[in-house]
Amino acid sequence: MHPSSRRAPKKNLVYTVAFDSPDSESYRFLGKMLASSLVRTFFTGDILVFRNSAAPLFLVERKGLEEVYLETPAMSGQAGAERAWCWKYKVAELIENPEQYDKILFLDCDSLALRNIDHLLEGDWDIRYQPERDRPGNGGSFNAFLTEAEMEAAAQREGANSGTLAVRGSRFHEVMRQWEEIDESDPVRDNGFRDQASWNALLHRELVKKELTIEPFPLGEVQFPGYLDPMYQSYSKAALTHNILPDTREKIEFTFGLYMRTFFCDPTGLFFSMIEM
Repeated sequence: MHPSSRRAPKKNLVYTVAFDSPDSESYRFLGKMLASSLVRTFFTGDILVFRNSAAPLFLVERKGLEEVYLETPAMSGQAGAERAWCWKYKVAELIENPEQYDKILFLDCDSLALRNIDHLLEGDWDIRYQPERDRPGNGGSFNAFLTEAEMEAAAQREGANSGTLAVRGSRFHEVMRQWEEIDESDPVRDNGFRDQASWNALLHRELVKKELTIEPFPLGEVQFPGYLDPMYQSYSKAALTHNILPDTREKIEFTFGLYMRTFFCDPTGLFFSMIEM
C-alpha cells in the first residue's frame, strides 16, 4: 500500500459570523446556539465563530471550536445588516491555509444542527449550495447582478440561499474572492438582498463555465422553518435548519425552543423536573 493511501482524510471546517449592533446580543446568542448544536451532534471537523463582541461566547474552551474577535463599525438598521452580510466572504482571508480542509461550510448564525452534518460535506464536488424550493433564480432576491441574458437562463432553476454554502478547501479563497468581486460591482437592479444576489450570479456563471463541480445539498437535509418548510413533521427531520423568521426576537425564541427540544427533551421530562426543583 502506498504511504499516501494511509493518510487520515482531511477535516472539514464550519464557520459563521455573529455580529451585533452595540446595544444588542441577539446574533451572539444565535451563534452560540449554532456552535453548541454542532458540538452536541458530534461534528468531526473544526468550528470557527467570528464575533464583534469583546466577551467570548463560551467561557470554557471547547476542543475544535475557535472564536475570533473582529472590531467592526456600529451596525444598525438595514445598512448595518448589509455590512454584516458581506463579512461572509470578507472573513475568508482570515481563514489561513484553507487547503488543509477538505470542505469549508458557511452557515448563517440563525442556523441549527439537529443531527450530525458530516455527510453534507462528503463527495467529490467544489461547491454545494442550498436551493430555495419553487423560487425561480431570476426572482427579486436573486437577480440584482444578473444580466438580461442571464435572467432568462436563471428562470429555469431555483434560486440559491446564501446562508448555507460549502466550498472545497483548495478552491475556497478563489471562490470567495470571486464572490466579493461580484458583490462590490455595480448591481444591474436593486432588490435588497445584495450578498444573496451576488452568490447567485457566481453560481450561474460557474455553471455556464463548467470549470467547477457544483451541486445542491441533499434534498430535505437543510430546511427553512418559518419560511419554506413550516411543518414540524418535515423540518424536525432535517440535519440543518436555517431559521428564517421576520422578527429577530421570534427567530431567537424559535431557535431556542428547537435547541431545547433537540438536546434536552425526553419523554420523562427530566430536564423540566430539574429546573422545577
